[in-house]
Amino acid sequence: MISESLLEYCQSEAQKRSVQARIDTKTAQEAADLLGISLRNIHQNIANVKKNAAKRGWSPEHDMIRTVPEGFVAKGVSTLYGDDGQVKIQWVKSALGQEEQTAAIKRALDEFLKDHEKKSPPVPKPKKKKKDQELAVINIGDAHFGMYADKGVSGEDYDCQIAADRHKDVFMRLMNNAPDCETLIINQLGDYFHSDTYTSTTTKGTPVDTDGRLENIVLVGLEVMSFMVEESLKRFNKVIVRHCKGNHDAVLTQLIRCQQQAYWRNNKRVSIEMSPTATWVHQHGKTAFMTTHGDTLKHAKMAEFFAGRYPEVWGASEHRYCWHGHIHSKKISAETYGQTITESFAGLPPSDAWHDASGYVSGQSMCLIVLDKDKGEVRRSTERI
Repeated sequence: MISESLLEYCQSEAQKRSVQARIDTKTAQEAADLLGISLRNIHQNIANVKKNAAKRGWSPEHDMIRTVPEGFVAKGVSTLYGDDGQVKIQWVKSALGQEEQTAAIKRALDEFLKDHEKKSPPVPKPKKKKKDQELAVINIGDAHFGMYADKGVSGEDYDCQIAADRHKDVFMRLMNNAPDCETLIINQLGDYFHSDTYTSTTTKGTPVDTDGRLENIVLVGLEVMSFMVEESLKRFNKVIVRHCKGNHDAVLTQLIRCQQQAYWRNNKRVSIEMSPTATWVHQHGKTAFMTTHGDTLKHAKMAEFFAGRYPEVWGASEHRYCWHGHIHSKKISAETYGQTITESFAGLPPSDAWHDASGYVSGQSMCLIVLDKDKGEVRRSTERI
């Protein structure tokens, strides 16, 4: 069934021409001849228009006649038929479409950049001479920006403002304990954001409790990370940032990588590590570490994977470490495989309602580790809320 109503759902001029030609002619072949295109193109263009119309809830041949607003998609249609076979009542469930979700995130980024019109702030190098023998690493466990927790349900309040204040405060306390070395690595271990969609779900679709709209949550997370990098530049000559992809925020992880790379693009002292791999290694003399989130590559297998996936780094190192987040608590294993120390790191949020009901308790800490080129880990500082 081809009618003028389909013109509303065309997404290109080619689609509009095909639909109009099909309306004006008796057959698809006549429409193709009229436009001077192949029959296959006519069929494909009209099929795409019908598909877009169905997403909006419009497919009369299937009795779908209740549409949803532009930007939304029809998630489901329930129809009540009378004894005469005619439609009596129809219910349409709608959700915000992926394009609108993307547009909302873009608006959030535009707002962030508008508030920072001069782009990344110029930060002068520290005057004090720095040493390269040691390397500072701050491991940020699952931050879950956007998570909502209620004291009456899970024992402690948590929202975007609490998350921002808490991460800034603890990060600055670690800065005060940092060594006078050349480089700091900000190692964000994944699940920086609590949800990954406009409908408050994780990447795979698990519903979670969130504090506000996704674009507002994104703005808070970006502002806090930019604060951390700027403060680090005041104390270190070079700052390296790695964002692990979490199971809550696989999409937004790529967003924050790209945003931070663009934001700091004019500052040669900042390096945003952009590798899309789930794991990342860094070598410092005879010392090396591998990081991942910990949802897919499990704690007990990390050392063996380190050796197999990064043999050159493994072979050139005497002190090896594997670090991950995900489990929200501390777990340390001196692996027999190459004497690698594998360790998980907690985050600062409390347990949300689901984790509290399931018996999980958050460690609520952030850790700074100092690595020596020849000796491995030589000291650390752990700050709690």
